[in-house]
Amino acid sequence: MTEKTRRRASSKGKTLDLIRSAGPISRVELAELTGLTQATISTVVRELLADGVISETGRGESTGGKPRMRLEINPASRLAIGVHVGQDYITYVVADLGGTVVGRTRVDGPGDASPITIVGRMSDDIESLIIGLDLDRASIVGMGLAIPGPVDRENGTVRGVPSLAGWSDFPIRKALATSTGLQCEFDNDATAAAIGEYWLGATEGYGTYASVYMGSGIGSGIVIDGTIYHGVSSNVGEIGHTSVDARGLVCPCGNIGCLEMYAGPRAVVEKAADAVANGTLDIPLTGRISVDFAAIGSAAEKGDGAARALIEESAEYLASALVSMVNLLDLQLIVLAGSAFATAGSTYVQIISRILAERTLARGIHGVEVRMSVNGNDAAALGAATLVLQDRLSPRSLRSVTFA
Repeated sequence: MTEKTRRRASSKGKTLDLIRSAGPISRVELAELTGLTQATISTVVRELLADGVISETGRGESTGGKPRMRLEINPASRLAIGVHVGQDYITYVVADLGGTVVGRTRVDGPGDASPITIVGRMSDDIESLIIGLDLDRASIVGMGLAIPGPVDRENGTVRGVPSLAGWSDFPIRKALATSTGLQCEFDNDATAAAIGEYWLGATEGYGTYASVYMGSGIGSGIVIDGTIYHGVSSNVGEIGHTSVDARGLVCPCGNIGCLEMYAGPRAVVEKAADAVANGTLDIPLTGRISVDFAAIGSAAEKGDGAARALIEESAEYLASALVSMVNLLDLQLIVLAGSAFATAGSTYVQIISRILAERTLARGIHGVEVRMSVNGNDAAALGAATLVLQDRLSPRSLRSVTFA
């Protein structure tokens, strides 16, 4: 890409971003807010109108001269499919250019099936979703795949993911793109969730934040000064594998005392199973981590003391790790995303907020807000869809940096 082409794409993305977030808006207002010349804005708007991604919606009120034509986004003009592969579930969403979910479905996770078998199943699921929603295939710009790390984005593979045994080095991105005929973007699920929060404007006013994603494990996506930080290999933010106990339990990753061994859903469910066995907790457990963790969270919210103690312990361990993250990166905002926060998210927000307020080094200078994701259980899948929309249309200035 030449420098001239890069500048044109940047101008186009910046303009489309403003139309998305501030529309209906006039060409004059776009020039004022972007700092671009009227001539550049006219050219960019003409291209966006020709592409069908924006439309003219009539004239605004007169300010003394001829009323200005207003522009707004055409959400249905572009669609993207987002896929999140979790341990217990695979989630599919279809999102439009405005970030609205126009359809979703959730099916059982991969289990012990081979990745080749799962790719075939996923292709069928995606085709059924397209047909069931009667989507215009020409408007689908691609598919985003969010998956637990470690990921190899360059080769489109995962390596050593505990919940995806047998998937290491399988070319999942290429296989899924080939079987569906859709161009496929690929990223860590926590990073995808962070991008989704930014896309929807849920982090407006915060340039530096982390999206903590807890599904089968715990990860985080990090944004610094409006820039998504990918790290050298796109495996940044693996907070679940930071050590919280130097003499603690040995994690399957080989590290000692990893946060996931104390705060993750599997750890909580294992402790719950012990409590059920000794009679201090009365919850039917199914053996499915996500289902059982949700049941524990629900019981905790309803006042079960034993269940609440388990959730609070998990939240305290997570908060301790986040104190270190906030101290290292000087964060302003923590967003909690992922299915594990669905039932007891309010407890996590309360405990993490309190501990950050008490322990972070810069607490006397600024606070750290903790909030739940606007995307709920769909955070990673919707984030995956926005990966595609962002890549094709560059509607926001969210960049990627590695510091390498």
